[in-house]
Amino acid sequence: MLESWIEGVDIDRNLSSAIQEIHAEGPISPAILEKLAYYKRFHYETFSTYEGRIVNVMGLFYKASQPQSILEHIYSIYSDTIESEMGSRFTPVQASALKSIKTKKYFSFSAPTSSGKSYLFRDLISKTEKDIVIVVPSRALISEYYYEILSITDSRTLVLQFIDNINTEKTSQRVFIITPERGVELFKRIHELDIELFLFDEAQISEEEIRGMKFDSFVRRVDRVLPNAKKVFAHPFVSNPEAQLEKHKFKKNSLAKAYKQQCVGKIFISHKDGNFSFFSPHVECETSLVKNNIIIDTLKDNGTLLVYVSKNSIYNNKISTTFKQYTACCPKLYQPESLDIIDELKKFIGASSKSSERYSLMINMMEHGIVIHHGSIPLKARLLIEKFIKRGFAKICFSTSTLGQGINMPFDIVWVHSFINMKPLTLKNLIGRAGRTTSTTNRFDYGYTIVEEKNVPTFKSRYKEQFEITSTSLLDGALEAIPTDHQDLIEAIRNNDFADDLNLPQIQADRLHQDSVFSDVEYILKNLFENNKLLSGNDYYELPKGTRKKVKKHFGSIYTAHLRDKNLTIAEKSILSAAIPILLWQVQGKSFSEIVSLRHAYLSKKSERFRIRALAKQKEISQNEALQRLSKLEAQYSPKASTIPNKSLRPVGVFERGASVLEVSYDIIVYDTYDYLDKVISISIADPLCAALKIYFKETGDIRALALSNYIRFGTNDDKEIWLLRYGFSFEDIEWMKDMVEDVSSNKITFTSKISTLPYRKYAVIERFV
Repeated sequence: MLESWIEGVDIDRNLSSAIQEIHAEGPISPAILEKLAYYKRFHYETFSTYEGRIVNVMGLFYKASQPQSILEHIYSIYSDTIESEMGSRFTPVQASALKSIKTKKYFSFSAPTSSGKSYLFRDLISKTEKDIVIVVPSRALISEYYYEILSITDSRTLVLQFIDNINTEKTSQRVFIITPERGVELFKRIHELDIELFLFDEAQISEEEIRGMKFDSFVRRVDRVLPNAKKVFAHPFVSNPEAQLEKHKFKKNSLAKAYKQQCVGKIFISHKDGNFSFFSPHVECETSLVKNNIIIDTLKDNGTLLVYVSKNSIYNNKISTTFKQYTACCPKLYQPESLDIIDELKKFIGASSKSSERYSLMINMMEHGIVIHHGSIPLKARLLIEKFIKRGFAKICFSTSTLGQGINMPFDIVWVHSFINMKPLTLKNLIGRAGRTTSTTNRFDYGYTIVEEKNVPTFKSRYKEQFEITSTSLLDGALEAIPTDHQDLIEAIRNNDFADDLNLPQIQADRLHQDSVFSDVEYILKNLFENNKLLSGNDYYELPKGTRKKVKKHFGSIYTAHLRDKNLTIAEKSILSAAIPILLWQVQGKSFSEIVSLRHAYLSKKSERFRIRALAKQKEISQNEALQRLSKLEAQYSPKASTIPNKSLRPVGVFERGASVLEVSYDIIVYDTYDYLDKVISISIADPLCAALKIYFKETGDIRALALSNYIRFGTNDDKEIWLLRYGFSFEDIEWMKDMVEDVSSNKITFTSKISTLPYRKYAVIERFV
């Protein structure tokens, strides 16, 4: 079968037959698109004479030329009808989905990765007049939406990555892009807004145990408060999107559709010991040897490669040896814009030169157009990496499944190198990144997917497996079946009993309203403030060691007090203990790079290393003995960051026990520090700590409690800085813009005339608010 496609046997008859089948059924058969990809790959001259008809019958009207045949003319009329009715040259799938959204209050649909969902959503957002809330599974996808929406809206639309009601004088519409965890913030301000549309993208997150409950909770609460707002649920490759509606009992004025239409062909290749062979997951056939090294050929032809690897192989740097012959194809970059992006990232994480202890392999690889992408890379770093990829500077990307979560960054080749914990839906999402969907007129697009030969049987099985979501929610199950630490959330949903001003279920807020918690707060305020001002970092470290230890203990006690089960496991206690110093550094205004540097010094035992090297420098010991002592000096133990509470956690260190300080990786500390700031501090402990401080303030009027709450929530107690943070600016931007802000409030920002002197890059940051 593959040989006949490669040799072009009966190519004209087969191309005509493929066109007829797509015309009759739509482009729903990946096997046909696979065959077309082979014909284009090996017989482009013949294929090109059919390409215009193929583009038309696939419904890709946005890149169809003037009709050259009767069939193309028929599809041109169809395209004109869609454009006349819908206002844009949509594909049939896009037109159908948009019509359903317009006519139904609840719409749940699924579609393959390359079905043009992003374009549909851009059009939907641009034509929605009132406020919109977009819910996505990851902060990485937030950034993708954020920049897309900024590009299609003007300054009258406020676009935020959190919930707030600001710039009211100049705003006619608001678009909020949030994760389910931040959804609770909406209910503080929901009656100040005029929300017309809730867009739940990658809604299969509802299948995750803990995050799924939070997602379902948010869906039900917004429907209870805003029953007339539209709710749209989008999924990739889900066979039963109607289940999303069934689990919430959205029956009236609802519709669900599963679209199977695809618009990119795939060629599948197996790999073993540097050799490649074509294979097909759709038809039973012998493999066919690939004559050349397709990866090297593609890279040399300015193509791009995405390699799906395990997170562990990134952390232990096995990728450098495993893929050495391919990374060698990536020379050092010279384009000024690429170097500017790398330099910005380097400064953000605090990396230094190659010979320094703060050497970053991530930066070194990026200088050659090789990027790393996974969920523990800091959000700002991910934004820079994704910008780097989209600008065309990245040749190779080593990624975990984070790039499968709806992020619109296709590659010429996707190499699924690791199958560890690979679910069928994850696999299909990754395959969906293979092949660039271009807007080139009359162009049929295709890409390559490479799989290790030993994994081909497993690949075929998972590729063919249907993915279904459940039609019942954990929210509706027996309370005792839910993990203890999440039962509060379930009861609050069932009883509609939330302390929205504190971002907590009311029962958890009540637990914080007790004398023992007030005593904890009193001790912390007494020792962290002097004359109503927060101690500086230096002043804090001049406190007696016992006092600092008690401050950490009281923070931990406040967190524990809000829980139903106050008996934390060893793993939970160690994570909480490790988080408190990071929280205090953040409170004291340390930048991300400073916090990473402090952790690096602690975990790599910098003072002890310095002492050993000083002995060698003073000739008291030889260089060899110094190296031996350093190699035997064990890195400080610190638990890996993870969200808490979680009784199933096991104690796992950032570095293996017994690891030498010489093995401490600066990059790994960057990743773990971000996880602490995000998963532990922001998601797990900030809400209960801030709630306790606000409750204490209401009871006592002690302004120090409110100040500390601001430091935890925002990293500052400066009114102007807090307002600018609420407007979405980063601390790095605030540093240079603060003196140029004459006034800022919920109404608007007023800038001084100094902004006329700003370079374009900085002016672009504030332009929407000028």
